[in-house]
Amino acid sequence: MPDVNALIPALRTAASSNSVSAVVLDYGNVLYAWEPIAAVAGYVSADAWEEFVVDGGFLSWNERLDRGEPFDQVLTDYARAHPDRPDWAEILSLYRERFAASLTGPVPGMEALLDELLEEGVALYGLTNFDAEPFEAARLLVPQLERFVGVVVSGREHLTKPDPAAFELLLSRYRLQAPSTLFIDDSPVNIEAAGRLGLRTHRFTGSGRLRSELIALGLLPTPGRH
Repeated sequence: MPDVNALIPALRTAASSNSVSAVVLDYGNVLYAWEPIAAVAGYVSADAWEEFVVDGGFLSWNERLDRGEPFDQVLTDYARAHPDRPDWAEILSLYRERFAASLTGPVPGMEALLDELLEEGVALYGLTNFDAEPFEAARLLVPQLERFVGVVVSGREHLTKPDPAAFELLLSRYRLQAPSTLFIDDSPVNIEAAGRLGLRTHRFTGSGRLRSELIALGLLPTPGRH
């Protein structure tokens, strides 16, 4: 008679593998590092940038770009909102002009992880808050994206995470079931929103921890086992 205890790990692995049929990944700071200040480094001091981000509300205005609003309109509105700070409008314009420099390099370990998931036949998808025009160049920095089943870009859809509609669009477009879809993002707010819709979630803090979870789910093989 087989040792039941010996079978338990294999049974758990099989069950976990069956429970996740799709993996959805964010782009910025999951696949590729995004450091906005790098776009203006050497042109704007760190203190001036910090003031622009905090007092000038950079992130909320950047979200308008992620929703696909034309940059000229966003810049015009920004200048009107801060008539006493033309320097902030100049920083926003410079940031947009030099956006490519804000993408500072692959997130360590993620290139290999993507290759392994693709080799295992895992269905990969992207869901990213990203200005549509710059994304066309940014996607070339992660060649594996060409092998993703699909990528939803907020700037094209005029929907940004954590709006539930962004997740629902992804699920409906690719006919995914929330309970069998693993969503990976570095933002706690986005993770919480996905979880409320029933998706499996992993808050990204590094490729090592993610690898551990993917092995536990049976999506990647245990090291040393074939």
